[in-house]
Amino acid sequence: MAGITESRANYVGTKSVGVGSTRSAAVSAPTVGALPTAPQLLCAFQGRRFQDRELLRSAHALAELHQRRAQVVDAALIAEIDCRRLELIDDINDWVAQEIPQHRNGASLHTESLGAVVDRMARSWVDANQVIHIEGGRSDNTHKHWYQLAELVDGYTDLVTDVAGGRRRLPEQ
Repeated sequence: MAGITESRANYVGTKSVGVGSTRSAAVSAPTVGALPTAPQLLCAFQGRRFQDRELLRSAHALAELHQRRAQVVDAALIAEIDCRRLELIDDINDWVAQEIPQHRNGASLHTESLGAVVDRMARSWVDANQVIHIEGGRSDNTHKHWYQLAELVDGYTDLVTDVAGGRRRLPEQ
């Protein structure tokens, strides 16, 4: 497991996050307004330090569902998992609507809800972990998956910073 954590740092840390090398800082990183930071989301996906925050509990549950979905072949079970994912995405969006003020004047509209963004990050995190487990840390496919996750992390960071600063607003449900 230590090798996996070190390899994660190589890929997720390629941009602005640095999860593996600053693990304790990621856990205690401040929120952006009331929104969790990307390192906090990644820790929640992993199952660490999420119990006290509703959005992080939902993020952890999304990661667990994506892990389960990757192992299932039964179409009915996949549909059930996807239905539960949609409920969690709605839960995140409802929380955002209640907790985060949306600035209308001059704020550009983001193309997808925060719940959808968190769901995509959870899936990318699961995919990256699966490929590193199967192919190891040095494969091109591993690098591709961790780089994609790093891009999502950067996008999430930009989004929550802009939402907290009133420069961007999230779509209504």
